Amino acid sequence: MTERAVPSRHMWLPSALPVLFGEELKVPDPWPGLLEHVAEFETQATELRDEALRDAEELETVGIELLQAGSDSSMSSHGEAADLRAPMRVVLMGRTMAGKSSLLSALTGAHFDRIGDGRQRFSRDVFGATATASGRIQLVDTPGVGAHLGADDTELAIKSALDADLIVWVNSSDSIQQETATALRLLGVIGKPIIVALNCRQSLKGVGRMNLLRFPDRVFGNKEGLVDEIKRHMASAGVEPLDVVSVHALAATEALAHAEIDTELHAASRVDDLTKALIREHAAHSGTRRALRLVDGPRLQVEETSLALMSGATALQAQSERNRRMTNDVHARLARVLRTANEAMTSDIETAVGRRRDWHLTVTDFGESVTSAWENEISALQAELHKTLEDRLSMLAAEVESTIADTDAEWASVSSDAFALSGLREFDEVWGNRLLRAGIGIGGAIAGGWAGFQAGAAIGLAVGAAGGPAAVITGVVGGLVGLGVGVAIKPLKSLVDRVFLGKDAVLRKRRAGVAKQVGPILDDLTQEYAQAVAAQLDALRDDLASERTASDERSASLDRLSCQWTQHSENLHALTRELDRETTSALLRIAGRERLARSVKRATRVPGVGILAEFGDSAFWEAWLYPPNLGETLSSGKAPFAGGEAASALSYALSLVDASVSLLRADSTSATLRINADIPAPITETWAGALTAHIGKHIHIETTRRTHNA
Repeated sequence: MTERAVPSRHMWLPSALPVLFGEELKVPDPWPGLLEHVAEFETQATELRDEALRDAEELETVGIELLQAGSDSSMSSHGEAADLRAPMRVVLMGRTMAGKSSLLSALTGAHFDRIGDGRQRFSRDVFGATATASGRIQLVDTPGVGAHLGADDTELAIKSALDADLIVWVNSSDSIQQETATALRLLGVIGKPIIVALNCRQSLKGVGRMNLLRFPDRVFGNKEGLVDEIKRHMASAGVEPLDVVSVHALAATEALAHAEIDTELHAASRVDDLTKALIREHAAHSGTRRALRLVDGPRLQVEETSLALMSGATALQAQSERNRRMTNDVHARLARVLRTANEAMTSDIETAVGRRRDWHLTVTDFGESVTSAWENEISALQAELHKTLEDRLSMLAAEVESTIADTDAEWASVSSDAFALSGLREFDEVWGNRLLRAGIGIGGAIAGGWAGFQAGAAIGLAVGAAGGPAAVITGVVGGLVGLGVGVAIKPLKSLVDRVFLGKDAVLRKRRAGVAKQVGPILDDLTQEYAQAVAAQLDALRDDLASERTASDERSASLDRLSCQWTQHSENLHALTRELDRETTSALLRIAGRERLARSVKRATRVPGVGILAEFGDSAFWEAWLYPPNLGETLSSGKAPFAGGEAASALSYALSLVDASVSLLRADSTSATLRINADIPAPITETWAGALTAHIGKHIHIETTRRTHNA
């Protein structure tokens, strides 16, 4: 069994506390206030979540269809958190066949009481039983994780962990599988305290029993490498095991199989080491564990929803910017297409008309037949122009379609991430980075499946609403192609009816006289056809402008929703911060530290990692010299002076470890600390993220790393 290091400042003479800081104040019942605050927290968080989903409905008014409507289900705490008389709930978890059921039998005398919804699940049952050593400890066996086709089992086990006060991770003492690593990282993110039980699976048949009794150290072996690997996976989420014990669950079970306990085999199983660890934890932290079970369910849901909202706001902002740039691109291309088409049709008109400007040179009969000949020539000209311009317009429609299709194809390969204007806020980074380091990923958390939550799932689906950039382009294609195919130059029949002015005698004069009348008519014809073409193209430009306005409205809606979701996320942060403050005060009252409970100004919790709490000057020194035993590390700090917020991280860091801490550099925006200890990087990164979120300045932590020889 490993021994947890106790900071040296714990060794101060307890009797000096009232001398230095005064007699402790009378402690009121902490539970009514905490219960009331959690209920109010759930109510307000549910209202904010639902409001965020209602805000998303605006997208439907601009043609973006939501993939899923918001759920009306409220955020509620898990399990029996409100039952303050319930025993400490210890959940056994591990891979299939790791020995959980045998260990449960050894710890409870195999008296199972089935708990849950009562459905017949065979091997997927969740069993609960009271520990033999203490009626105030309930042990719960869960389905194994990592079994083939066992996704439901894993989900059930994780849900049980959410309702736990303490988790015992049962690991076979020979190896770590990928499923084990994933589960350990996931549990680290959830933040429940974990005792690791290394279960020796050596057979008790033949000489196996004798070896266990006579050479227990040899049987259990040196498992430092395995323990280090387990700690490494947990450290990826910023946590460490509460304790590590070695047991032989089968030996402990067989010791109870007879009328009289086989005391020698029972002692050799080392199951008492685990029992003592559970009893010690119950004696020290049963009240605080119950309080944290009450708080952590709804708090975790709000963290998930807040992360989904902030991630969604960033995605919406990026999508809006992508839409704008894509819209600018396609409309710039289409403007060039229309300009080129206009130039081509103008040239067609001028070319066709130009061939008739010397028509009078072909006239030999200047009698009455000249009018008929002119009418025929004008009709032929109009037929030629009608065919040419119709072909041009059909080509224009096809080019509009291909231009939009080409633009769509080019932009399809451009991720919206390239246009993200901002990342996660500091508060989101604490949990988001823990998820990433644990290998879960923000997307998986938002999907809601990683821990059985659905609070953020609807938000995530709203972010992925139909009608994104590709849908906007598709709408443009359909609208413009339809318009392009339908446009046409109408015959200008009035020109056919125009005749030469003057009497027959005038028409018989020299060709120059005819030319004087042909020229103006052709000029008028050119102008009228040019105006007709311009009118068609202007109509197309108007439709393009309307489509652009609609696209801009869609982008504006995405921007508005992004701002609204950012605000909702910030409001959820404010709720969580207040819950953290109330939780810290309640934990201090449970620990009998009323003076400190009243002095908490603000707090930031990172479940499983610790609590950062700001106190007044006197309370800070009391908390640092005589740190309360809360079951989670309390890192205390003082209110900083103006401009010294970043440097104030040093006061918090002094409570994180029993090692020297120095401030390497600090300015108005950031600070770098150095801890003279060998600490895994993911843990210090989690500490730095928590300090950054709590203080509002960027904090970096350096450590002294050992050189490991290969």
